[in-house]
Amino acid sequence: MAIVRFYGDLQRYGRKFNLNVVNAAEAIRALALQIPGLRQHIQGDYYRVRIAGNDINESGLQYGMLTVLKENDVIHIIPRSVGSKSGIGIFQAVAGVALMVASIWLGPAAFGAGLGLLMGGVATMLTKTPKTKKAEEGATNNNTSFSSLDNTVAQGQPVPLCYGRMMIGSKVLSQGLSTE
Repeated sequence: MAIVRFYGDLQRYGRKFNLNVVNAAEAIRALALQIPGLRQHIQGDYYRVRIAGNDINESGLQYGMLTVLKENDVIHIIPRSVGSKSGIGIFQAVAGVALMVASIWLGPAAFGAGLGLLMGGVATMLTKTPKTKKAEEGATNNNTSFSSLDNTVAQGQPVPLCYGRMMIGSKVLSQGLSTE
């Protein structure tokens, strides 16, 4: 008999489960089969796993999940806070703090700029960078019945916004053909 405990956002599926299983992998498999949406939720995030008082890291996860459990061993699954994993946020935050300290000599405008840098750095560290498809991965137009020389944009791709007179190529959002 093992006890599985969920924490954080996983608690919407339940807090504590008593299962008669051999190892942690069997426990997770049993819960994923019984609770709709649990498998997709677990696969989409990062979690800290603690089995019988031992933290399991990513390199030892496969071995740790297959370790035979003793009676009343507890499996803790705790959501991990992850950010963008980009180093720019920490430098931006440090520069913001330095500018706020330097505002003693530079004036109040430097404090406001430093505060903005600090908040931007923290936001950068906490936010994941969205993954966009490359232009080659976008929808391809294989229709050769008409001229396909238009430079079209795949769905979800950024579109440049220019002001004034420009001498550049276009990014067509939508294209149609009408005959009369």
